[in-house]
Amino acid sequence: MHADRNDKPKLRHVEPVQIVHEGRQLVGLKDPLKLTDRMLCFSMDALPLLAMLDGTHSLLDIQASLSARSGRLVFFDDVKEIVERLDDAALLEGDRFKAAFARLVEDYRKQPCRPCSHAGMSYSVDPDELRGELRSFFDADGGPGLPDFFTDERRPIGLIAPHIDIRAGGPCFARGYHALASGQPSDVYVILGTGHAGVEGMFTACSLDFQTPLGIVRTDRELLGRLGEALGRDPAEEEILHAHEHVIEFQLVFLQYLLSDRHEFTILPVLCSLSHHIFDDRQENEVLRDRFHEFCRALKAVCAESSKRVCFVASADLDHIGPRYGDSFTPHKGTVDEALEKDNQILRHLERVDVRSFIRDVALDNDARRICGFSPITTMLHCIDATTGNLLSLDHAQVDNRNSFVSFTSMIFH
Repeated sequence: MHADRNDKPKLRHVEPVQIVHEGRQLVGLKDPLKLTDRMLCFSMDALPLLAMLDGTHSLLDIQASLSARSGRLVFFDDVKEIVERLDDAALLEGDRFKAAFARLVEDYRKQPCRPCSHAGMSYSVDPDELRGELRSFFDADGGPGLPDFFTDERRPIGLIAPHIDIRAGGPCFARGYHALASGQPSDVYVILGTGHAGVEGMFTACSLDFQTPLGIVRTDRELLGRLGEALGRDPAEEEILHAHEHVIEFQLVFLQYLLSDRHEFTILPVLCSLSHHIFDDRQENEVLRDRFHEFCRALKAVCAESSKRVCFVASADLDHIGPRYGDSFTPHKGTVDEALEKDNQILRHLERVDVRSFIRDVALDNDARRICGFSPITTMLHCIDATTGNLLSLDHAQVDNRNSFVSFTSMIFH
């Protein structure tokens, strides 16, 4: 890229990482799509510049703003150099990124299946060890035990399960899947997961089968094709986002462990990325609201018209609180207790299948607790005709040595 003074560069969705190198605090930018193997690092002084790469500021605007902010002249060539480094790494939206993304999607679709990406990190890669690990979550003190399979005459139509690391949330996963497998089985599980890397079109399915150490899970291409016909476009256009995302994969190992030898099933994996802001009354969000409702109507319709029994699974965590997630304070027991009480309040809305009140309460504090499961939960509740929800578990896990924590839940819907 040869940056022009009037260019308005926009930084893609990246993951900032704090790094200490030779005593200096740096910020590294990780690419969730892994279009590049290298991580660009910048001094903390570059943060104001990076924050202005939102597609609305020209390079001249950025130069002027940084000069006024610092009280000294910031040279245009210094701004230009950073922008060009970002573009060379395909971290800016534009032609270079589009070309790299297209090549990545083409290569991804040539694979026979989507390989498991978290085996050996979040759960055992050995099939027998994995089965033992999963069994331990059911058998642990206070655990639900293995279910009496298919003895409940009701068939669940929705499940919320965590997507935190399986070893951190295993007992909560187990309570959700105990309830699921106790009821009548479904033929297709539509798994809605948070797209942590962002999804430009709000939703993207995946056309590939999924591999785990327990075998291959087939994606229901018939249902996927009908969804594409209903939408009039490819519902898996951004399916490369599934390559390194864990939220579908974690649900599969539990489904396979409990159902593979008992009931044949397929999946429809979908990543979701939306904000509570799209549900406010501002006209500027009308296009996004329409896109959301269009997708939910289409997905609900093709599932209802199918001869197969369908159950939805929302792969969703709740709060993300502490320094790891940008908070300036160190959480303590009171912080956790307060967060879990607020979680209970919004989960009571879900027990009543009152998705409007759920959205309203998340919006009240502008999602200050960073409920990253908002997208799949909201989508699922728009796609199922449930009458009741049952809270099975609400728990949390500390994720670093600064008391940062994540809360999560399991709920079943009939």
